[in-house]
Amino acid sequence: MRSPSRREFLSSAICLSLSSLLPRRIFPSDAKNSRDLQLLVVGDSLIWGQGLEERDKFYTLVKNWLETEAFGSPKNVSMKLKAHSGSTLKFHPDEAEAYRKADRDETFPYKPEVNVAFPSIWKQVEVAADEYSKAGNGGADLVMLTGSITDISVAGILDPFGKDDLLRAKIKKYCFEHMFDVLELIAAKFPASTIAVIGYYPMISPKTPSSKLYNVWLESSEFPRPLKPLANNVLTRQFLGSVRKKAMKRSRIWAEDSARYLKAAVDRLNEKAGKHQAIFIPSPITEDTAYETPNTLLFRLMKKGRTEDPLFEARGTECRASLAELKSSTGLKYPVRLCEIAAIGHPNPAGSRAYAEAIKRELAAVLNHK
Repeated sequence: MRSPSRREFLSSAICLSLSSLLPRRIFPSDAKNSRDLQLLVVGDSLIWGQGLEERDKFYTLVKNWLETEAFGSPKNVSMKLKAHSGSTLKFHPDEAEAYRKADRDETFPYKPEVNVAFPSIWKQVEVAADEYSKAGNGGADLVMLTGSITDISVAGILDPFGKDDLLRAKIKKYCFEHMFDVLELIAAKFPASTIAVIGYYPMISPKTPSSKLYNVWLESSEFPRPLKPLANNVLTRQFLGSVRKKAMKRSRIWAEDSARYLKAAVDRLNEKAGKHQAIFIPSPITEDTAYETPNTLLFRLMKKGRTEDPLFEARGTECRASLAELKSSTGLKYPVRLCEIAAIGHPNPAGSRAYAEAIKRELAAVLNHK
């Protein structure tokens, strides 16, 4: 990982010092009264829980904890869910233009398992704020979100032929600059809220078998399945060793830099707000539990191109219908196969539980702070 410059080091040190002086707020501002706690969930496929049944999603597990344990007595929690697979932080200009030409609003609905970029996380927040305002219930007390990986894409991160400096620049742009913009929006719409920004993880590691990694690459590129043994065998993998090493390096860059910049965006918001309004929750998934490691916490690719998750069949049907309609209506082309196998590399039920425990620990620390 690149060492920070003297200017970056001093800036981080100053922000950390100022952060320690900020008044600590109690989450949420009136959590112990009789009003329902308003939980807002926005973001991409990570917080949506790609491939997971509702009972296993970590926002569900956190909601259950808030209702039964967090406050020492039962608490009514009203959850508004806007997250969906594929959502970017902001509506990208090329897709916004395609929607404009098609006279389509960004909020046009697709099934949340279908990984399209819209509605953006920015739009999710705006729509939720409008709904809270119309309901007159005071808005969100707790906002949970993930965002930024879809702005770069998993393929872009792991690209063994990509330039590392460019990847680092993109991570800074989306995890820090664009994320800060979204956090500012959330803080403006819900000034009394606590905002929990949840981090990402290394997708692969040295413990990821080469054969499994190459199999995903071949499947995602729609390589003919009967010919896979010709492309993925002991001999061919010997010549692809450097490609695997480069992908692992970029996975590590992503995990380290995304955490650093997401945390920096949180610190910057807190400094501007003059209080600890936002918290950063690092991912509990490490290189030891990354894709296809012996103790993996992520969904895998199984035989015949099926993914390990229980929603594979239903998602495939939704992807084929939705992406055909999207292409016909707007001209935007999303790969159907990538949508069908989108659960690969997302937290499985055990991974989701690990995320829920990490979130609960951080929120409990805020709740118990006096």
